[in-house]
Amino acid sequence: MGLIRTELAPFPGRKEAVLRFVVATALVIVISMALEVPFLPLSLIMVFFTAQENTVLTRLSGIVLVIGATIAVVIGLLLVKFTINYPMLRILAACVVAFCGMYFMRISKLGAIGYLVALLVFYFQSFVDLGLAPESLVRSLLWVWVAMTYPILLTITVNFVFWPRRPARLLNDEMRRQLQVVLDQLDARRAQSPSRPIGTDAVAKGVLVLHRHLVFATQGDETYHRDRARHLACIAAIDRLHTAAAHLSRLPMAALSPAQEADVAALRAHCQALRDAIATRTALPRPANVVGTRPVASQFDSVLREMEHALQAIGEAEALPASPRLQKEGLLSGDAFQNPAYGQFALKTVLAAMICYVFYTAVQWQGIHTSMLTCFILALPSLGASSHKGLTRIIGCALGSVVALVAAIFIVPHLDSIAGLLVLTLPIVAVGAWIAAGSPRTNYIGVQFVFAYALSQLGHFAPTTDLTEIRDRMIGILVGAVVSIAVSTWIWPEREGDALKRMLARLLRSVAGLARAGSDKRDTDARGAAVDKARLQGWSLLMQNREMQARVALEPGWHYDHDSVTPAITRSLAQAQEALLAVNWLQIVLAHAGPALPRTLAQSLEAFRAHAAIRLEWMAGRFDGQGAQHPVHTANDTDPLRALDSFAMDPGPDADWLHDVVCAARVLDERISQLDRRLATPAA
Repeated sequence: MGLIRTELAPFPGRKEAVLRFVVATALVIVISMALEVPFLPLSLIMVFFTAQENTVLTRLSGIVLVIGATIAVVIGLLLVKFTINYPMLRILAACVVAFCGMYFMRISKLGAIGYLVALLVFYFQSFVDLGLAPESLVRSLLWVWVAMTYPILLTITVNFVFWPRRPARLLNDEMRRQLQVVLDQLDARRAQSPSRPIGTDAVAKGVLVLHRHLVFATQGDETYHRDRARHLACIAAIDRLHTAAAHLSRLPMAALSPAQEADVAALRAHCQALRDAIATRTALPRPANVVGTRPVASQFDSVLREMEHALQAIGEAEALPASPRLQKEGLLSGDAFQNPAYGQFALKTVLAAMICYVFYTAVQWQGIHTSMLTCFILALPSLGASSHKGLTRIIGCALGSVVALVAAIFIVPHLDSIAGLLVLTLPIVAVGAWIAAGSPRTNYIGVQFVFAYALSQLGHFAPTTDLTEIRDRMIGILVGAVVSIAVSTWIWPEREGDALKRMLARLLRSVAGLARAGSDKRDTDARGAAVDKARLQGWSLLMQNREMQARVALEPGWHYDHDSVTPAITRSLAQAQEALLAVNWLQIVLAHAGPALPRTLAQSLEAFRAHAAIRLEWMAGRFDGQGAQHPVHTANDTDPLRALDSFAMDPGPDADWLHDVVCAARVLDERISQLDRRLATPAA
């Protein structure tokens, strides 16, 4: 129930997305019913496929879908013209086209075009099997093109006119949201009231969302493209503020001194001014010496000093020059014609679709042709991803079928106008749209929910109470899912179980890189830039690990092929996450205590960071097989930490902040030792 509540919880922009779906759907239903445009369920599904998280993606997806639909219809017409009297040749030609389309899907950034061509060309074969006259068959193919393209154009228009989600505005909103989190933490310290700790996942997602919005903003707005360097610097600084707030949320609540109260008030005022400047799109403020030159005497002071430097970095970003135009990357991947996995993937997909096609043709059960389409829909590079999509497809179809069944029995017999049809349909579409506007874990359930209902109740121009469509579609999906997953499991399976270990190894190496970051830099700005880059890489790899872990858990037979791997890696990933946060905290402490560090202490810290990085890299080697032996332990291995301990016991005036530096190093050492002990157990 907790997962369901999380997935269905409202978030900024979700209600507006649902309203756009409902408006576009209502227009499509009225137009198709009034003008008797066939294939209304197909038109509705194009609304959901076209509408994306922002206007740039919506426009790009619409263009790709129109191109793919046009190419597919042209190829379908050519196949009908030249192979209508040769069934075997027609099927073989469709298989070749589908193979090429699925191969193109794996090797190109525009792979959606190949995917749509493969799907539709195979779908057209079910039209031929209906025994239609050549003229009727050609008309059906042309109507498919009309039924697909006009909803795409209509959806793009609706998304640009009604509550448009432009990437530039989304970027500003997300920056303001993260700044509000910082303000809330500062307010909690001023009021001495407890606050909820900010998790590492929230910090990682926050910075990745900012970069994602910036990518699309530069594609849709020339101003953002020209000022890309300034926006990148601003994002890096806000990430530093957000990360510092996360560390602040973990510190124990303690009474503030008068100087600290003044510092917190000054930081809050500057953060609020920054948030207001972003909201009004005015010049960003350039604060100087927000917390003065008071020496760092505690972990709390280190966080405040980090926030000050982040605010100063935002002000300095205003002076950055215009960014040069980026060189466009190629459309094809570098190993497009060398990697055999691409051809194997395409062949598996065509084989699964052919098995379903032969089956429903042999048993003369045309109603379950959705089994063939399911094989293409579930065609994803990872077996875990295919299983996840298959599960969401079945759940969505089952829910939509139940709603369609209830409507067919109790409501549809009483409808006599299109107004009544809209009153029945639009609330159902709104429910499906609410789910479809959610996270990738469950959004496909919403799409299938609406499509299953539409196939049953919107496939004709008059009310229908025929329930066979509901039954046949559900059976077809189950057959297609079983065949597709069976073929993907037994023939050239692309499992991610081993890839998960390699991904965790990359994460540990990125943590090691963050530990070393800036050690070879003497300039403060260069050192900060190196730390920011290493931290971003660590957050990105952390999220990739979590997403891959969720996919692996859905792979058939993972608990046999990777016995005890997933539970062990789950714990290792959690410990690697804590190590990432500990390294980041050590870097923050060093950044603001560095100039005042005694030379001998600075050397000991450098030695400790280097040793910690070596240990992390050894652990990474344990996961990806690139390192088999543990670093040799000698008495000198513990010298850096022992030297730090001796500094922490210094009774001088700097004892407090020296203690915090050593404490940060000790926390990191403990996190690494926990991971080390995990790897020493047989289960790891």
